Amino acid sequence: MQAGVAVATNIEAVQSAWNPFSAILEAQPDPSTPKGTLAGVAVSVKDILDVAGAPTRWGSLALQDAAPAERDMEAVARLRQAGASIVAKTTTTEFAHSPLGYSSLTGMTLNPWNPRMTCGGSSSGAGVAVVTGATPLALATDAGCSTRLPAALTGVFGLKATSGRIPHEKVPEGFASIVHLGLLARDVDVLERGLVAVAGPHRSDPQSLSQPDLRIPHPGSDGDALAGRRIAIWRFAGNAVLDDDVECQMVDAAKVLADAGARVDWLEYPLENPTRHWAVLQEVSWAARVAALPARLGERLSLTFRDGAARGREATALGLSAALAGRTAVFRAVQRVFAAGYDFILTPCAAAAAIAADHPTDAPLEIGGRSVGPLRDAWVPYLSLFNLSGHPAITLPSGLDRNGVPMGLQLVAPWWEEHRLLAAARAWEAACPPPTMES
Repeated sequence: MQAGVAVATNIEAVQSAWNPFSAILEAQPDPSTPKGTLAGVAVSVKDILDVAGAPTRWGSLALQDAAPAERDMEAVARLRQAGASIVAKTTTTEFAHSPLGYSSLTGMTLNPWNPRMTCGGSSSGAGVAVVTGATPLALATDAGCSTRLPAALTGVFGLKATSGRIPHEKVPEGFASIVHLGLLARDVDVLERGLVAVAGPHRSDPQSLSQPDLRIPHPGSDGDALAGRRIAIWRFAGNAVLDDDVECQMVDAAKVLADAGARVDWLEYPLENPTRHWAVLQEVSWAARVAALPARLGERLSLTFRDGAARGREATALGLSAALAGRTAVFRAVQRVFAAGYDFILTPCAAAAAIAADHPTDAPLEIGGRSVGPLRDAWVPYLSLFNLSGHPAITLPSGLDRNGVPMGLQLVAPWWEEHRLLAAARAWEAACPPPTMES
């Protein structure tokens, strides 16, 4: 019982200091929970995912009075079946639309490394919950950056698996969806156990049905996971400027990988910025969500989300078709890299280190004192790229920036090869241990 009390106390203290939770659900792990691969592990769940008995409020004042969910969504149910205890729901930006850490419903979620700098979004609370130790594992979503960016900016591992590997039976449109469920953890072992628990087909997610069985690296086989591997590095993904800290982390990473026996090649990204196609698909989805709300609730939405939804309403059938074709072109460009014999693709998670916590969502990104373009286009095109292509991608923590905030790299593998990605991440973890709050 004392362990449970310690978890509860830590959650309360973390919430008071950094505001990563929209709701605290349990004081301690339930001793009646079945024993499994996650037995005794406290897990938090992003507040756009259903947890039985808790409202799903989507970080929005429009849904602040939402009724409690009647049942767990499938991934949450699978976590419980593996022995996890669902102890909290984590903060999210409104309808998961922003890459930063603010919600009109829950306020600002602070980055414990430096509260002046953003913790990343839209899964704002997930990275904070994990890096502070409040929950060793967090279940989140990732439709454009929402697992991998918060993981990068809090110094933890964040996995967006292959499209459909973790089923999401709640998305309104399941065939062309770019929404993935994601996992965050401080170490690869917990991340792997979480993936084992939630992966697998579900009858209501068409993307999940054709997946092969999840393969898990053999214990002790990760030491040479990078030896002999060919890794393509993309410094850019349609953007044009990198922050000096990010440039340095890329050079350092290439050396670490080469020292581990990998062959590293610097390649040019062959297409335009993928955010153009991503934005059409997302904003049409946002427009549909707003249309489903009663008018009186729509008035409570934030201006930036309403503006995005308004652009979605203006999209034409030809524009939507062009975005889907653009998505296919992105997929094929990534496939050509793997067909050329590369095992992984490495990119930054973001073109600049953490930006100010209060940076407006609709303001341009600045690097070196000058504007370099719209925030998503210039900062995180690397992440939405692989939502479009569907390939599995993981955040690798890669040190601290000049403001003492973690940075992250993104490692990408072919479809369904999460086992190779996890093995490589474990080798990276051994060579470059993530920074810890304790140190």
